[in-house]
Amino acid sequence: MSSAAWHLGWWAPLPPAVEPDDLIDPGVHGPLLAAAGSGAPLDRLGQARLDVLKAAGLATPEGRPRFPVASAEHAKGLLAAAEDLGGAIARLLSGEWSRIEVEYEPLRATVAGSGEPTIAFLVVGGLVLDVGVRRLLRLQGVAAPPFGSAYAWLAEGETRAVAGVWCARVTPVPARGHLVRFGRPDAPQWELAALDPEAAPALPAAREPALRALVEGVGWSMVKLVEDAVPALDPQRRRIPGCDDEGAFLAWAYSLAIDAALGNLSGRGLLAPPIDGVVSIRVADPALAGI
Repeated sequence: MSSAAWHLGWWAPLPPAVEPDDLIDPGVHGPLLAAAGSGAPLDRLGQARLDVLKAAGLATPEGRPRFPVASAEHAKGLLAAAEDLGGAIARLLSGEWSRIEVEYEPLRATVAGSGEPTIAFLVVGGLVLDVGVRRLLRLQGVAAPPFGSAYAWLAEGETRAVAGVWCARVTPVPARGHLVRFGRPDAPQWELAALDPEAAPALPAAREPALRALVEGVGWSMVKLVEDAVPALDPQRRRIPGCDDEGAFLAWAYSLAIDAALGNLSGRGLLAPPIDGVVSIRVADPALAGI
């Protein structure tokens, strides 16, 4: 077994029936599924654990994982390919920046005092890249998630970068729309934001149509970039056990590309990452919540 850590990454187009981290223990299941996927022999304990995963639908009857499980070598290769895509996304966003700012400035005035510069990080990273583009990719016919209404992947490496650092989660708020959080799930404020959704500023209803038009307009350009990048990503997919479902692989690759794009834009001084690791807002428009 490698000394590198295993990390779980996941994304759900709709709230998952069961959160993947309630089912998957990266430190245990990563090495196990990687070995099973490569055809390596398992000891009795490993075989017993694999039988449990089969019964839960996380592995096929033959023992192959039902979602991507990448060793450090394979994860590193995918990360390099995804960074190329992230660079292309950043260049496209930079060219659209004046258009983005038209919608961003009124939004910043509306939510003044809630972290101002980081709101742009939410708009670009959360609403444009994560929620918006993923919704459009789903409408393009990306395959249904393999279990629990979520795409999941396990990756081995020295940092969480192999699983995707920045991501969005959408939580329904009864009679109040949806809470969109964008940030780092490992940050302490991540869970606290979900516990008190009313503390998040609400996007004024009058701003939502224009912001939705921005998300969809920029989003379709992003979708085209992703579609054009798939042939270059496919050799990486074929090397990784559990990548029979292209949807799970694409969700993972795009998560890495989002990280690269945001890092690129932050380096150019266009974005300021949230200091506490998360920024959130409440929206009423289902499209802005990725539904």
